[in-house]
Amino acid sequence: MRLRMRNMRTISRPIAVVAALLVCLSMAMVAQASGARAEKPPIFGAAVTLTDGHGHPGVGGEPSIAIDTTSKAGVNDEYIVSPNQHALWRSYDGGKTWSGPVVFDASGTAPGGDTDVAVSQQGHVIVDDLDVTHAWIQVSTDHGKSFNSGTATAFEDDRPWLATEGLNTVYVGYHDFVAEIPIICASTDGGQTFPFCSQTFSDPNAATQCAENTVPARPVIVDPKDGTVNFMYSCSTTAENVNQPPYGPLHDYYLAKATPTLPSGLQYQTYPVFLADTSGGKAPDYANIFGTLAVDSAGNYYALLDGTADHNNIGKNPYHVYLLTSTNHGKTWSKPKQVDHDKNGAGTHVLADLAVTRKGNVDVVWYGSKSTGDPNGECGTVVSQSPCPKDPFAVTKSGTGPAWKVYMAQTDEALSAHPQWTQTVVNPKVTHYGEICTNGIVCGSSDRSLLDFISVAVDCHGRAHVTYASNPLEAKGQAAYLQVSNQRGGDPLSPPRSCAALSSNGGT
Repeated sequence: MRLRMRNMRTISRPIAVVAALLVCLSMAMVAQASGARAEKPPIFGAAVTLTDGHGHPGVGGEPSIAIDTTSKAGVNDEYIVSPNQHALWRSYDGGKTWSGPVVFDASGTAPGGDTDVAVSQQGHVIVDDLDVTHAWIQVSTDHGKSFNSGTATAFEDDRPWLATEGLNTVYVGYHDFVAEIPIICASTDGGQTFPFCSQTFSDPNAATQCAENTVPARPVIVDPKDGTVNFMYSCSTTAENVNQPPYGPLHDYYLAKATPTLPSGLQYQTYPVFLADTSGGKAPDYANIFGTLAVDSAGNYYALLDGTADHNNIGKNPYHVYLLTSTNHGKTWSKPKQVDHDKNGAGTHVLADLAVTRKGNVDVVWYGSKSTGDPNGECGTVVSQSPCPKDPFAVTKSGTGPAWKVYMAQTDEALSAHPQWTQTVVNPKVTHYGEICTNGIVCGSSDRSLLDFISVAVDCHGRAHVTYASNPLEAKGQAAYLQVSNQRGGDPLSPPRSCAALSSNGGT
């Protein structure tokens, strides 16, 4: 019996080891299948500076990025546009090198207002440019090397955002500058013509609250599960506009949701996304400057916004980046979840953007500073602004001061009540010193040299590509120039649903 027992113990040890290994392997497979939280922070290569085609930095701000996920060659083509030169840069090697710029809207009446870029499932590159009276849309069928003559749409336009769906549907979501109405225009021929545009207000309460000051979030999104077209916008009330003329703080968000009956039109419903707490005299401001709306492959929605819970007391309410999520197609939303997590909860975080792929998989980017305060450095109302007496972002005589860098936070459990984020610096070098204006065209004397946002996109390997403006030597006359940082290591997200690798399993 002893011998038998001894042999059993001797044999059981390797069996236990093997069993343990099998358990670990099983857990790893389950974690991989369920999209467990990234353990290794994303690692970015050295920033690439886009040039003007003559070896000089490409002057610009608020760049938009789009990635062609239709490529099956293992490397996705990437495209960046900026309004300063109303031009497109393109990369065919995963963001390592960039050619361009290719100028579009060359004969526009007032080109270079606002730009955006999107890629259709045919691999066609679609760009828009604001000409004040309208948006000019152009299409490239040769991977951004040249564009067609284009077409005008989105009249009385401000801040047009692009989105594509399927092979031929293109949407332009924008803000009517005169009527303060969010509008969507649609094309069913790949962006060649836009036969109709429709205003998205359908809820009398939303229309009343947003009658005088409405800002469109980016971009238009199409729900992969129910096919609805969705456009989010922020607004301030009439009373707030009177108290802080001409525009009050933007802190309420609504979602316009439409069932498409193309080409005849869109039928909208309105859902509140976020209504800020204004009790006790609080002055929340959550649109600094554009919110972002996204949908994952399973039809879950994500809304990103950044700002302060009370502008009257920023010291205790720093500018943070917040994520809200919806698991019922935008009809109800979670409470805001703080994305950035600096030491002691301090710092200032603005001009954020996000990319979403599979369920719960999210990358969020922003400009961040360790200093806490109003990034604008301006006090008072828009019409009577003056420098804050204790401006934490004032630049010293040497041209330095509070520094800004680009950061990214990543999670694959964004739908949970308390997601765990992996935060990393995208570019270890300072991109800007001093103030960053978050008030758009009503910046006053605040520094708007970077313009109004940065952008992130994810390729079919799940790696992030972040584009932004930099001018650390602005005090010495340096204009803002465009850079892009590419993820080269660390854990990636799941690939976007449009990638070929996901097409066989439905992209969930």
